[in-house]
Amino acid sequence: MNDLESSLIHRLRHDGRASFSELAKSVGSNRAIVASVVNQLLASGRVRVLAAVHPRVLGLAVLAHLAIKVSSSSDDILRQVESLDSTVYISETTGPFQIVVEVRMKTMGELYGVMAEIRRLSDVVEVNVLLYERVIQSLFLGEEPSLEGLVMDQTDIDIMTILQRDGRAGFAEIGEAVGVSMSTCRSRVLRLLESRVIQIGAIERRSDTAGDLVFGCGVTLRADSTEIERFLSAIDGVSFVARTIGRYSLVATIAVDSQRDYNRVVRNIRALPSVSLLDTWLHTNIVQERFEDSLDKLMSAAN
Repeated sequence: MNDLESSLIHRLRHDGRASFSELAKSVGSNRAIVASVVNQLLASGRVRVLAAVHPRVLGLAVLAHLAIKVSSSSDDILRQVESLDSTVYISETTGPFQIVVEVRMKTMGELYGVMAEIRRLSDVVEVNVLLYERVIQSLFLGEEPSLEGLVMDQTDIDIMTILQRDGRAGFAEIGEAVGVSMSTCRSRVLRLLESRVIQIGAIERRSDTAGDLVFGCGVTLRADSTEIERFLSAIDGVSFVARTIGRYSLVATIAVDSQRDYNRVVRNIRALPSVSLLDTWLHTNIVQERFEDSLDKLMSAAN
């Protein structure tokens, strides 16, 4: 991947509907070249731009990170965990825990039930849970949505469903599909974005990031999280940061280009005065990374 492609993908992660002119200005190129590169990335499937609905809108108030320790091959356990409705991220990892799972659900009771179900699986030795107190940075999980006074109807749901498949679909195309004018469609999409009900961004096909080292880190702090939040916000490869309740104060996911970069990032985190402990684990095989939500969930949330 060349520098222009990398810059465009980085920009599209933050604003998946940025126009070709806006993208060209941000990367210092011309519109025609940018349009050609973006269209090639999308047509090849290397990059997808899609909308994600904030879990709070769907009534999913409990977000958690599960670390699973197994006593033998993890293949069968991975298949069984992947069949659970609540999972949005599953990865094989190095270290004392062999599987990391992210789940989203409505209640603590549901979380307890999922953990009990996983613990009953053959060869599962331990399940350790971290509750997300606040998600600080994520590809698709931004600030809390502003839902006061917001009313969504079937047209909004239909629009969101289309954007989950193609976040760069044109207003005219979406409007025709859902039975409203282009201007009405534009107003509705902007309202959903401004209220943070949805976020639209780019994701890369994992096979095209195979050269990256993707690692997770768990941090215990001796002070508040301001210092490390500021540090992590300046690293391009950071895709996820959350303050947590459990054995760590904060967890993060970071992609780097090399072992040298990994060592540099880890050393710099450990050198922060507010950090008392840093554990890391490599994500060796990302099994599931789900961004879309079903129409049933959207309907339930709207009603």
